[in-house]
Amino acid sequence: MKKRKAPAAGPSSRPQSAPATADPAVSKKFLIIVCSLLALATIAIYAQTATHGYVAYDDDQYVYQNHWVKAGLTAANIAWAFTTFFYANWHPLTWLSYMLDFSLWGENPGAQHLENVAVHLASTLLLFLVLTRMTRRPWRAALVAAIFAVHPLRVESVAWISERKDVLSTFFDMLTLALYVRYVDRPGFARYFAVVLAFALSLLAKPMAVTFPLVLLLLDFWPLRRPACRGLIVEKLPLLALSAAASVFTFLAQRNFGAVISLARIPFTQRAANAAISYVAYIGKALWPADLAVLYPQRSADSGWAFLAVILLIAVTALAWLWIEKRPYFAVGWLWYLGMLVPVIGLVQVGVQAMADRYTYLPMVGLSITLVWTVADLVGGRRELRLVAAAAVILLIAFTVASFRQTEYWKTSRSLFEHTLAVTKNNHIIENNMGVILGREGNSKEAMALYKQALAIVPDYAEAQANLGHELLKAGQFADAEQHLTKALALRPDLANAQGDLGVLMAARGQYEEARRQFERALTLNPDDADNESNLCFALTHLGRAEEAIAHCNAALRIDPNHANAKFNLGNAQAAERK
Repeated sequence: MKKRKAPAAGPSSRPQSAPATADPAVSKKFLIIVCSLLALATIAIYAQTATHGYVAYDDDQYVYQNHWVKAGLTAANIAWAFTTFFYANWHPLTWLSYMLDFSLWGENPGAQHLENVAVHLASTLLLFLVLTRMTRRPWRAALVAAIFAVHPLRVESVAWISERKDVLSTFFDMLTLALYVRYVDRPGFARYFAVVLAFALSLLAKPMAVTFPLVLLLLDFWPLRRPACRGLIVEKLPLLALSAAASVFTFLAQRNFGAVISLARIPFTQRAANAAISYVAYIGKALWPADLAVLYPQRSADSGWAFLAVILLIAVTALAWLWIEKRPYFAVGWLWYLGMLVPVIGLVQVGVQAMADRYTYLPMVGLSITLVWTVADLVGGRRELRLVAAAAVILLIAFTVASFRQTEYWKTSRSLFEHTLAVTKNNHIIENNMGVILGREGNSKEAMALYKQALAIVPDYAEAQANLGHELLKAGQFADAEQHLTKALALRPDLANAQGDLGVLMAARGQYEEARRQFERALTLNPDDADNESNLCFALTHLGRAEEAIAHCNAALRIDPNHANAKFNLGNAQAAERK
C-alpha cells in the first residue's frame, strides 16, 4: 500500500477530507424517491405484523409475562433494567423500550410489532443516506439499503418482538456511523462525544455490537480514505473500552443464567468447525434464503464440510488482500461481515442454536457492500449494466415476496413452530414448545407425543421432562407424573414450574405439608408466580393456617387480579378463618 502522510493523533485532529466531501451533492429528488421506495417496500412486507400476536418463544419472558415490563416506566423498573441479568442478558435500553410500550398503550402486540418495523425502516434510511454520503455512489448505496430492507433474513429480527434489541441496537449503530462521518468531516469534541454516546446506546440495546469500532476503522480505509496513523486507533479507544465493559456484563449475565455451554460439553475444536461452517452457511442463506427457521439445532461437526468451509474463507480473504488497492471495498465489506459475526459465531457457545437468522442483521451489510460494489465494477458496458440492474430489481422483488411469506409464519406461535418443524430436523426445543401450545389448547395427547419426541432426541431435556410431567398430572397419572417431574428437577433444580407441579401432586394426594414446602420452593425460584401463590394459599388453608393463606391469595391477586383459582381459594381461606 502507498504510505499516506499522518495527521496529528487524537480525536480532535482534523484528517484530510475524504473524496466524498469534495464531490457534487447527490440530487435531493433522487434521495427522496429512494427513501420513499424503501419505505413502501418495508411497509408492504411488515404492515401485516399489526395483526400479529406474541409468540411463545421468549416473548413470555421478555414481555407479556414479565411483571417489571408490564408495570411500565417507573423509577424502580428503570433501576431494575440497568441492574438485572434476567434471562441471560444485559440490555437495559431494550427493557426500557418495552416498559415504554406498556406505559403508552398497554399490552398491545400489534403496536410493539409496528415499533420494530419503524426502527428497522429508520435504520434502512440511515444506511442509505450515510453510505451515499461516504461513497457518492447513490445507486449502489440504494441497492445495499434495499437488500437490508427486504431480505428474508431480516424477518426474524423485525417480526419478533423479543428481537427489539436487534433493531434498536442496529439503529444506534447506523446513527453512530452517521455521526462518525460527520465527525470525520469536521472533528471536534462535541461531535466525537455524540459518536461515543450513540455507540453506548447501541451496546445498551444489545451488546453484539462490540466489534463495531473495528468497522469504523475499516471505513477509515475505505471509503473515507483517512490517512493511516496511530491516531485512528487512539480515537477508537473510548469505543473499545465501552465494548469491553459490555462484553464483561454480557458474559456475567449469560454465565449466571447458565446459558454459557462448557468446553467439556462442546469442545473448542467442534466450536471452531461449526463457526467455519456457519460463516459459509450464512452466505448461502443470504444468496438463497430458503427454509428459514426460528431455531436451527446444534449440528454435529463434520470435519469434511469444516475443512471446505475453512478453505473457502481463506480463499476469499486472500482475494480481498490481493484486491486491497484496486478494490478496497471488497476487503472492507468482507472483514465487516467476518468481524461483526465474531461475538455470535459460537466460539463462546451460548444456548443450543447452531446459527440464527437474526445474527446476520448487521453483518450482512458488509457482505452486501462487497457483492454490490464488486459486481458493479466488474460489469463492462452500458448494456451489461442494464442487464445487471434488471436482475437486481427482479431479485429485490423476489426477496420482498419471500419476506412477506416468511413474516406470515410469525403471526401465531402455532404457525411459527409448525413451519420450523417442517424445515428442520431433530429440533427438540421447538418440539417441546409446540407441545406447550397444544397443551394450552387442550390437546393433551398430542402435546405428550411431542414431549416424548423431544425426549427421544435429548433424553436429559429438563423442560420436556417437566412439561410431560405436567400433562400426566392433568391426566391424573400421578406416579408417572412424579417420575418425570422429579427427573426434571434433578436435571434443572431451578425449574419453578416443575417444583410447583410437584406441589400440586402432593396436594392431590392430601400431603399438604409436603405440598406447602414444594410451593414455597417454587416461589423462591420465581417470586411472581400467581399460580404458586394461589396453590400455597390452598395448602395453608388445609393445614389450618388461614391467616397466612389469605396473605398468599392476596399476593396472587396482586400479580393477576383476574386469577379465578386465587379468588376461589381466598373465599375458602376467609371462611376457614371465621370458624
